[in-house]
Amino acid sequence: MARKRRFKVREHQLYTVLPKVWKELKRENQIDHPYRFRARRISFYSKLFSPGFLLQRILFSKKVLKISLEDHPPIFILGLWRTGTTHLHYLMARDTRFGYLKNHQAFTFNFSLLSLDRLNKVLSIFVPGKRPQDNVRVTLDDPAEEEQALSTTTTRSSIHSFFFPQNNTYFTRYHLFEGISEQEKDEWKRDYLFLLKNIAYYSKKKTLLLKNPHNTGRVKELLELFPQAKFIFIHRDPYTVFRSTKKLYNRMISSQLLQFFSQAEIEQLILHNNARILHKYLRERALIPEGNLVEIGFNALETAPLETVETIYKVLNLEGLETARPAMETYLDSVKQYKRNTYDPLPQVLLDKIDEEWAFWFEEFGYKKLK
Repeated sequence: MARKRRFKVREHQLYTVLPKVWKELKRENQIDHPYRFRARRISFYSKLFSPGFLLQRILFSKKVLKISLEDHPPIFILGLWRTGTTHLHYLMARDTRFGYLKNHQAFTFNFSLLSLDRLNKVLSIFVPGKRPQDNVRVTLDDPAEEEQALSTTTTRSSIHSFFFPQNNTYFTRYHLFEGISEQEKDEWKRDYLFLLKNIAYYSKKKTLLLKNPHNTGRVKELLELFPQAKFIFIHRDPYTVFRSTKKLYNRMISSQLLQFFSQAEIEQLILHNNARILHKYLRERALIPEGNLVEIGFNALETAPLETVETIYKVLNLEGLETARPAMETYLDSVKQYKRNTYDPLPQVLLDKIDEEWAFWFEEFGYKKLK
């Protein structure tokens, strides 16, 4: 009988973290014994790349700070993990008018402006070819989530709760913005704005197309930065999201852990955090100016992708779809053979928890419970 392929991500997102940020993360968190070698590798690579960090800051900081995003506010793709945000991002990124963060820039963010083409060739050996959680193709030039880059520049990133899952305050403070001062919130805004200016400088495009599930609970804060920003929110049936997110933890996030995290803790975290994110999004979406928000379902994107994109462009009053359509069609042809993950049935105890804790999700977006 053939063995199932075991997915393993051997490299860590924090290899290119600024040394001062890594020092602060270690001060704030315990690193459990089985992960100490992983932590030592992070320390090694962070120091190895530090001359590049310094050189980029000297050569580019002033140029980046001069970038203005006010006249062309970003387009934010929102949605929980495993709801189809990546597919939508890949599809809309075929419109060459948009700028976006690329995978190699996300990984080497603190020295990505140095245009080290040889280094990118070296980095290609770290790219798994397919994402372990869903088999989606990955290349250095594909669109990436900016939270990955943010986590290497500051401790003020909610993704740090993935690395240190026993410390959920990174999530509560920098995704939900609970329990922090206005000063600290302003510092997060400064960090995030500088990140986006870097992306704009690198891409040389006026309008940024950004996909980051960590932004789903940040609508209010994003509007404070960009009052005329446009938002696309995508939702999916709760059962699939739960099962797929658990697979994300077991296949991808587990390779990034620096602390113990049990299966029971993973399940509870998914239930609890997703509910809090969605509640905050639902409270704050009314703040978005009329015509700047469109909500779509994953089923519509999957069954009628071009028609769904047409709806997005129409509602948000975006131009250029006809020019971008051939490239979008080419992308869709390339993923026709993609096979979605299959899952074992959920035990009744988990089904009951999903039905109870995510009841508002079923009701709000019209999904049916199994019973």
